[in-house]
Amino acid sequence: MSLDTQTGPTIRGTGVVAGLAYGVARWVGRAEQAAAVKPDGAAPGGPPGEEQLEADRERFVTAATTVAGRLDQRAALATGVSAEVLAANAVLARDRGWAKAVVKELKKGLGVEAATMAATETFVAMFTKVGGRQAERVTDLRDICARVVAELRGLPEPGIPEFDEPGVLLADDLAPADTAGLDPAVVLGIVIEHGGPTSHTAIIARQLGIPCVVAAAGLTEVADGSRVLVDGGAGTVTVDPDEAAAQDAAAADRR
Repeated sequence: MSLDTQTGPTIRGTGVVAGLAYGVARWVGRAEQAAAVKPDGAAPGGPPGEEQLEADRERFVTAATTVAGRLDQRAALATGVSAEVLAANAVLARDRGWAKAVVKELKKGLGVEAATMAATETFVAMFTKVGGRQAERVTDLRDICARVVAELRGLPEPGIPEFDEPGVLLADDLAPADTAGLDPAVVLGIVIEHGGPTSHTAIIARQLGIPCVVAAAGLTEVADGSRVLVDGGAGTVTVDPDEAAAQDAAAADRR
């Protein structure tokens, strides 16, 4: 489609779900993610004794099991790819290899939260080195880690806050578990700075039919509250376009 709607700058990425979406840009995940992953540091007194080690291990296992159970519940309510991704993430949360890696970090004297993060980053490095679709699962791993850390702290799971009006969701990255719960009537479009066309987030967006652009370099320059036109076919995001033309283009695309 001709971009007669353009008046502001255009950000280019990779379009993964065709369609036009126009609305208010809503950033999610910046402050929430930073708070969710700040670790507790080293445990006081150095490496733990056997009794403390077992107590810390049990805390982690209980938290991870709780998170896995919630993901299973959400998978049971979802369909198609969304259900598959949520179920797969539940399996990751219960992974014995992850639990063993956490215990290894606990033995070094880290607190439970810091050990959970350190173990996660070990797997992140492994997945990144393998590359391809394994590398794209890094988002899944870090999301599960953030959920477990929140559970350890007795805090609500991190996620996407409710929009006060329909708009376009912007994020540095987006967890598949969050994407699966999006309402297309409220989230009109999705744009993320990272990710790829075969990521779980992109796959779920396709199932939901939400116009989506990934790998949008420079997205962080878009201010929250500005209006954007997302072209999921062309892989572009136009900032502050001509409002009337953008509304008409998006409305015509929905027909």
